[in-house]
Amino acid sequence: MIQPVLRTIWVAFIAVVVTIPAATATMVVAMARRSTSPAIDRIIRWWAKSIVAAAGIDLQTENVDSVRADHRYILVSNHYSYFDIPCVFAAIEQPIRFMAKISLFKIPIFGWALARSGFIPIDRKNRRTAVKSFDLAAKRIRQGNTIVVFPEEGRSRTREMRPFQRGGFLLALKSELPILPIAIDGTHDVFPVGAKRVKPGRVTVKVGHVMPTAGLSLRDKDRLADGSRAQISRMLFGEVGERASRPQ
Repeated sequence: MIQPVLRTIWVAFIAVVVTIPAATATMVVAMARRSTSPAIDRIIRWWAKSIVAAAGIDLQTENVDSVRADHRYILVSNHYSYFDIPCVFAAIEQPIRFMAKISLFKIPIFGWALARSGFIPIDRKNRRTAVKSFDLAAKRIRQGNTIVVFPEEGRSRTREMRPFQRGGFLLALKSELPILPIAIDGTHDVFPVGAKRVKPGRVTVKVGHVMPTAGLSLRDKDRLADGSRAQISRMLFGEVGERASRPQ
């Protein structure tokens, strides 16, 4: 069994080793073809599965078969850890793109690949650029991407979810794509906020029930947010609710 310190070093090493060729390949494909090329999605999944394996994550799924390959969604998820993103990529075979912090796009090679492959930079501190980011997300949707939204707008430090913000639900209403709640269970144990060591363990990506948005108005955003949160809470904690789930 690999010790936590060695595991953490191993994950960092693998992250560098796989990110550089994956990012380079992504830029080449995007320049030669387009940002929605299926080849880019295969590269991203290879990168994600490599990170997941290096961390010693036993990745499981529930109800993923309900995700239709010919449909696109707004995936709404809880957010515990940096490992949430590779787990989603590895578990769900869709042309997924994220709205990512603008600082990530400034990282050499990695950031360039994010931009080339259609990921969406967002600066939540600047309302004007944030609005432009949502317009860009709508464009990505029209190009055939599924968008993942973390409505907590940050990683939760405890097992309890943070308040949901409404921006992602406005995007769903604007695009009329169905919302699909997903729960990522286990990454809080692998690498929570503030952790310095990676601990291997089981992570389960659970898929909820589709919430249609076609024909709805902006007045429905709160209902959609509450319904998504309720689904994710049930998938994470059962019918008893998030506060009575597990010890912090």
